[in-house]
Amino acid sequence: MNRLFRGQNPQRCLKCGSHVTPEFRRGYGDEDDRAHRCPECDTVNRIAKGSAAGLDVKIVDPLEQPGRFGGSFEELPKNVQALCREVATDGGEER
Repeated sequence: MNRLFRGQNPQRCLKCGSHVTPEFRRGYGDEDDRAHRCPECDTVNRIAKGSAAGLDVKIVDPLEQPGRFGGSFEELPKNVQALCREVATDGGEER
């Protein structure tokens, strides 16, 4: 069945715009097979708890704490870096 999506590309993550497969959208997305988050902008644990379906998850959002992705900020895709929340520091850290 083809669903109509107005103003949104169903093949893209609604948060970061990365490509998501139909299988990912069916397995983890919402009732309309839309992915609100994907492995590019969220962690596997949060996705498994429902973040890709648009549910609020009690696990810390990696966009608020980019170190939770498991790598450095510079290793993140540019579209995900742009979504990360700027964290105030004491000036001693360099990005």
